[in-house]
Amino acid sequence: MTDSTRTTADEASVAVKPTEPPAAEPPHGAPVPPSPTQRVLRTLGRLPFTIALLATLVLVGILVGGFVSSVSDADWYETFAYGVPSFADGRWWTTITGTFLVADPWGYLVLLLTAVGVGWLEFRRGTGRAAAHFFGGQVLAVIGAAVVIAGFAEMGSHWAETLVTQVDVGPSGGVFACIAAAAASLPSPWRGRALLILTAFTLVSVLFLGTVADVEHAMAVGMVLLVNAGSFTKPTVREQRYVAFVMIIALTVVQVIASIAPTYGPFGMTSVGGIDMADVLIDAIVVLVIAPGLLRGYRVAMVIAVILAGVNVLAGALAVFLIVHPELYDDAADYDSREGLAFAAASGFLWAVMLVWLTVCRRAFRARLRRRLPGDKGLNRPGVRIDDVRRIVQQDGGGALSWMATWRDNRHFFGSDPTTVVAYQTHHGVALVLGDPIAPPEKVGATLTEFIDSAERAGFVVCVFSAGAAVRDAMPEGWRALQIAEDTIVDLPGLEFTGKKWGAVRTAINRGARDDVTFRLTTLSSEPRSVRAQITEISEQWVGDKGLPEMRFTLGSIDEALDPAVRTAIATAADGTVQGFLSWLPVYAPGGRVRGWTLDLMRRRDGGSFPPVMEFLIGSSALAFRDEGAEFLSLSGAPLARSEDPEDERQIEVILDRLGGILEPAYGFRSLHRFKQKFNPRAEPMYLLYSDGADLARIGIALVRAYLPDASVPQLVRAGLTMGK
Repeated sequence: MTDSTRTTADEASVAVKPTEPPAAEPPHGAPVPPSPTQRVLRTLGRLPFTIALLATLVLVGILVGGFVSSVSDADWYETFAYGVPSFADGRWWTTITGTFLVADPWGYLVLLLTAVGVGWLEFRRGTGRAAAHFFGGQVLAVIGAAVVIAGFAEMGSHWAETLVTQVDVGPSGGVFACIAAAAASLPSPWRGRALLILTAFTLVSVLFLGTVADVEHAMAVGMVLLVNAGSFTKPTVREQRYVAFVMIIALTVVQVIASIAPTYGPFGMTSVGGIDMADVLIDAIVVLVIAPGLLRGYRVAMVIAVILAGVNVLAGALAVFLIVHPELYDDAADYDSREGLAFAAASGFLWAVMLVWLTVCRRAFRARLRRRLPGDKGLNRPGVRIDDVRRIVQQDGGGALSWMATWRDNRHFFGSDPTTVVAYQTHHGVALVLGDPIAPPEKVGATLTEFIDSAERAGFVVCVFSAGAAVRDAMPEGWRALQIAEDTIVDLPGLEFTGKKWGAVRTAINRGARDDVTFRLTTLSSEPRSVRAQITEISEQWVGDKGLPEMRFTLGSIDEALDPAVRTAIATAADGTVQGFLSWLPVYAPGGRVRGWTLDLMRRRDGGSFPPVMEFLIGSSALAFRDEGAEFLSLSGAPLARSEDPEDERQIEVILDRLGGILEPAYGFRSLHRFKQKFNPRAEPMYLLYSDGADLARIGIALVRAYLPDASVPQLVRAGLTMGK
């Protein structure tokens, strides 16, 4: 990709200051976009059940005075409330009547939960599904909770014996069923994560709060999980790590809360001060240290987590044994000791779940602290030569960016197939693949999948930057592709600069002939020292004007231009002064034939005597490569620039647009993209491939560092502050 702002339209020919076009009115007959009010009304029109449910709850609340006083004190309350006592008396119809009552005025906060939960499901899945999940979930949650509580009471649970005499009201069981159903409708990986958090919340609520409503919520979520069990697939390595991370964080939060607030659940009761704070703080400190390591898959973090979980499980098992056999310890044991047993038993149960998960998913935690892929080799490592990568590129061919795989900043993954290689860089825990994997067409998908598996097991987030359509089609299932740029391709067979559309290029070439400007297509390494000194001077002057260090990643430098395989186009004035130059990277067809060339460096002398030097150089290069039999020129996709604004401003698009905006004053990508349209190219999409939307912020930061590895924080801040000026 080219890296010059000296080649924008205003510098390459006539200086024209662009003006802001007036806002255009919609053409006659075109649909008028809806106003904000219309959008709101349209959305509400899709939520008739949610609106009717909210209206019913409000109306009943007004009729019974629930907004101003507690209805649980009314004489009729237990008659219409649901629970074990009501069902024992045969009042099964309370399942319906109790749904529309709220016990206390503050409980009407459930209206917000209802609007969000039921409305979310109705918006996503329709009115019928929302109504079915609400009423079905409410009935099953209420009856299921009553059965569970009665069962535990029969087994002698003091906690259940307390709840078996209580009744409850409210729609929260159905609301939780709707929230779970809406979460289950999300795409992967958000579906699993949302359900994990929801399940953890309800389970912890039962163990440490233990009200009738908490049991109902757990039953509702459990019902939805059971119904959707067939749609769940085996979690990926990253998802296994994410589950472990969420579980250990949730455990720590629960322990901290339980140490400062009273709890009551199946294992007993605790009060403030009844738990050893030293144990809680030790666990919390250890977890804060190892939790990020679990998320990245570090083996040492998993080992420490297993030890911590094992200790807590043993303590919980001992606590359960003593609770079941109270005769084994002193009847005069103080109250705090009994509370400690209840807390240890409840937390031990959760730690047991954590331990089972870590054991089953132990292969997801193999990354070492010094992350390195099994097939990873850098060019600076013993036994690895640049010629190895060159040979594979020439043998397999590749896309417009394939020669960049040979650049010094990259690392290289040689997988199980010796004829393939993946070039990538690592920044902030992200493995950025540069362009397409270098592999025969039929092996591209397998090569990419092997690299992704190895990189994720080593603890990296993986993305492919500037991938072509073939790699997009071969990406693993569940991955996503986002177009981030367009490669600008000029087809060379039969190319002639005739007609109005080629006027600017034809004029530049003709002016070069009149001004005695000569064109040479050569290799920079073979040029005399005087010519190389001028080219170095032009390049250093260009870099010094930017206020930021020279960019890297998909942008080369003089060092890459000195490669004998890279061609250099030079424009020289009659007095021998170099006016500007280009560097062209080879694009190979399988078997070693050069089929095209990709534009890399594109720089002109500041204050030079030949303004249209870039049109002259590109046009002359195109004719020379055409005569050599090349098929195309890639003028390269200006990074972070597109011909049209994206329709869907998702998170990564916003990140890339901000990055482009920050770098635009210094590097002019977007103006450069407009300049290239003078050569009437056809566009080929270039994609960012990624697996998880939650990683997009990290990917954006990694891209900044890949392009500007040497930029200091103050330099980046200054660049950002100049964005809007």
